[in-house]
Amino acid sequence: MKFKLLMALACCFFITCSASGQHLFYPVMVIKKAPEGAFSFTKKWSYPEGVIKYENGKFEKTDGEKLEAADTAHLYFTANCKTNIQGGYTIKYCSATRKRRNISLNFSGGMPAYANEFHLALKNNTFNFDPRVVYPELIMDEKIIYKVTGCKLIIYQKNYAVANNISGYIKARFTEIIQNSKKGTQTNKYYFEGYFKTPVN
Repeated sequence: MKFKLLMALACCFFITCSASGQHLFYPVMVIKKAPEGAFSFTKKWSYPEGVIKYENGKFEKTDGEKLEAADTAHLYFTANCKTNIQGGYTIKYCSATRKRRNISLNFSGGMPAYANEFHLALKNNTFNFDPRVVYPELIMDEKIIYKVTGCKLIIYQKNYAVANNISGYIKARFTEIIQNSKKGTQTNKYYFEGYFKTPVN
């Protein structure tokens, strides 16, 4: 038990200290009308991660725990974004929170295979992009940093800072720089892009 706790703490330290990105600010573009069909993904949904529904209609949790009412809820998609990280996958969820007039967007989805998150902070019609990549293996003598090389954010609400919902398009390019004391420096070029539409809490 102590070993598991120590490993969990080590992983958290690795993620927050080694996988840190730049905090460059870019202008937010506001456009009144989105492309037709851009948000068709909001009609689709899935069950919570780790919940299986069989053909006979019965549900089961993969961890063996007891089913709760929330486990059979329909989780409607709030994003349709793609990335080429770790072979590439689709990010289907975006959450938005507001503090005063500042908006935070967090993109996630793909567990248990992918635990990565992508964060945007909107303030005074500018934003920054922060990729938070999580690797399953901890390498002690390795340092990872992320350099954002290009970013564009389009919002489809004129007064998005006070709106109840926020929708838009994000396109980001960034470089992963891996510094290893034995293997030297390795770089990987990644992207994150797609549409999102979500309530603001």
